[in-house]
Amino acid sequence: MDQYLGKIEQFREKLMYMGYWDSIESNWNMIMTGVMVAAIVFAILNCFWGYQMMRLWMSLIGLAVGALVGGGFALKMFDDRNKIFLAAVVCGMAVAMLANLIYRLGLVVLCGGIVFLTFELLFPVASMGVHMGFVALGIVAGIASFEYEDLVVTWVTGICGGLVCARMLLMIFKVENAFLAIAAGAVIAALGIKFQYGKLRRDPDVEARQKKLRDKRGE
Repeated sequence: MDQYLGKIEQFREKLMYMGYWDSIESNWNMIMTGVMVAAIVFAILNCFWGYQMMRLWMSLIGLAVGALVGGGFALKMFDDRNKIFLAAVVCGMAVAMLANLIYRLGLVVLCGGIVFLTFELLFPVASMGVHMGFVALGIVAGIASFEYEDLVVTWVTGICGGLVCARMLLMIFKVENAFLAIAAGAVIAALGIKFQYGKLRRDPDVEARQKKLRDKRGE
């Protein structure tokens, strides 16, 4: 664990050296409020329209993952802000395009990313072994979606969207209660999943895609 804390400290020192850290610290409250509001909007859309918008989510999560990885590596190698920004943009766009072109990779990115981020948000102080368990759960969810795309994507987006929405709302109101977050998240998730299934039954394009999946599974 110490080695990871050391890397985080090195990352912070690099940001200080490049002049970013002072700006981040001075605007920290505004940044966090913006992040939480954006997370609530994302969570609601994900909870109620996750299956229908999954290609958009594939692109956005792929873009975020690629940008973080590319920017992180570039931050270690370069001191020039433009090079770091360019590396983050290029890697982000590359992963986003791959997630759309390689559909199964996109499903893993979508389901895996959502599951991992939700558990990280609910249990932020877990040990490194638990964090790796979150990664494994995300990968399992992504692989399961190969055969049961409609079921897995609907439930993953509904449940995770509901939990994240509840958690973010409680954080904004400065309420720290894990049980309340899970209970409220479960209610929102149930409403979202019910809404998604209603939309699926009324959408001819989605119904056609589901029929192909059922035929493939021999149902």
